[in-house]
Amino acid sequence: MNKRMFRLFAIGFFLIAVGISANAQIFKGMVIAGANFAQMNGDQTYGFNKIGLNVGAGVMAPLNKQRNFLMSLEVLYNELGARESKDPFKYNTKLQYVSIPVIAHFEDRRGGLTFGLGLQYSRLFQVNEDWGLPVKPIQYMDRPIFPVNDFKRDDISLILDFRFRVWEKLKLNFRYQYSIIPIREDVAYNNSFAPEHMDYFTWKRDFYHSVLSLRLIYVINERSSRELDKNINRDSY
Repeated sequence: MNKRMFRLFAIGFFLIAVGISANAQIFKGMVIAGANFAQMNGDQTYGFNKIGLNVGAGVMAPLNKQRNFLMSLEVLYNELGARESKDPFKYNTKLQYVSIPVIAHFEDRRGGLTFGLGLQYSRLFQVNEDWGLPVKPIQYMDRPIFPVNDFKRDDISLILDFRFRVWEKLKLNFRYQYSIIPIREDVAYNNSFAPEHMDYFTWKRDFYHSVLSLRLIYVINERSSRELDKNINRDSY
């Protein structure tokens, strides 16, 4: 990880630590660990076949007196990409990001369900890409025209978030992420015919992240379910 990424991580975790320590009755700290099931729309591969880490920390704070509308900030190490293993095309790409999602949530405090919508900024710091193409072109098989454009360093994605309590302070989180701007633009493909052939055809595609995430979230300073049952209409955490 380069120095810029390290600074971004350090600043994010500092803000989270300050938020928790400043007022533990308002801010709830979160420790997050889970997996991404990723694909990239536009790369001519299909399926959420690329598995990667989604780990980090965050804080959540209420936005209203009833404390059922909340805002969260996270700092994540996020592994995305795509994978296709079917012969003869074996594309495999791993993209490593530092991600900062900011999400607005609605919490059903009686049922323990939380729904969220937000945006995520990600900074790319490592790329490993293997197109896995057969040496000899196969007619009608989609094939990129090299050189291809680099991945963009910045990604902005829409986030849909759903979480519920599984035990005391532990929550299970389902999340969907989709890029709202291309992560790679104008990648040219052909159909593997020679350029002079009458059936030769080319086209261009933009790439977008499409990711399903399954995560566990441990809420550091949230009251247990037994405490919630005692005072479901409380005005403070």
